Amino acid sequence: MVERSELQKMARTIDAHRKQLDDLHSRIEQITAIIDEHDITSSILQSLQQSVQTGHAGARLSIGSGVTLHYKHEGETEGTALVDLGSGVYGEKPWSEAYTMTVERKEGITHLHKDLSDQATKLEVKITELAQEFNDAAATLQSTQPPATPLPTSTDSPQPSTEDKPRRSSRRGGRFGNELTLDD
Repeated sequence: MVERSELQKMARTIDAHRKQLDDLHSRIEQITAIIDEHDITSSILQSLQQSVQTGHAGARLSIGSGVTLHYKHEGETEGTALVDLGSGVYGEKPWSEAYTMTVERKEGITHLHKDLSDQATKLEVKITELAQEFNDAAATLQSTQPPATPLPTSTDSPQPSTEDKPRRSSRRGGRFGNELTLDD
């Protein structure tokens, strides 16, 4: 038989797993935004590389606060971009190298995204299993408790006198007094 304290422990475990799942979903959303940013960056770098062949490469660069710079690159030589190499170190790289680095980073981030999604799926399954165990245990606990109101055995029996009536203990709570929830 499962005790009430065990049910409370199960509910706390389920709640902790749900919070962990929310955190995972939040991280997955952030990583999805980073992947989208890498897609945009790689397509811009690829377009710049292709436009160099014509001798005129141009782009509009948003620098924030609604301000956009118009960029023109003359000549058939490949331009350069400043790339974050890690730990706050930036390096000037040709567009082709910057493109390659961006694609490689995106692959690593996509792998991380897949790992986190797999973790989230496993955690969802675990939460579902724990919730089912909780519901089964709660149903077992409720079925072992005596009913709140005794059922009359027969309607033909004479009414007991007021002296013979057992005193009913006052019960707090109402209709939901015996039901257990995940908050218990």
